[in-house]
Amino acid sequence: MKTILKALPFLLLIFSFPALSTEQYSDQKVVYHINYDDPKRIAATFSNMANHINQLGEDHVTIKAVVHGPAIKYFLEASNDEAKQTALDSLRLNDVHFIICGNSLDGFKVSYDDLYDVEETDVVQAGLPEIIHLQQQGYFYVRP
Repeated sequence: MKTILKALPFLLLIFSFPALSTEQYSDQKVVYHINYDDPKRIAATFSNMANHINQLGEDHVTIKAVVHGPAIKYFLEASNDEAKQTALDSLRLNDVHFIICGNSLDGFKVSYDDLYDVEETDVVQAGLPEIIHLQQQGYFYVRP
């Protein structure tokens, strides 16, 4: 009984801080770099994004994904692939903004109109300078 009484103040202190066991995160701004032509790796990157959103909540994370080089193929293929459309749509519904490299469009000799659900406002001239620009605005760089 004495042991319980001695431990009582400690137990009261622990239970008065319910958030002690839950790790809290500050709001985050993140730029994901996608420039690879590997559907499994892109799917894993999309899972990373979804997990990121689920952990922080969509009101506490801003995600932009800069897409260039061979990753452009994914958006081309998505025009005729419902599974890829669903993957992109689910991220967009959670406010992920995909930014497309105009130089890559030129290199593949395609227009943003050829890509699944890409608007002219989603296109920047060059992907890598855009990543640096976002980092200068406080975005953290992630390349899964």
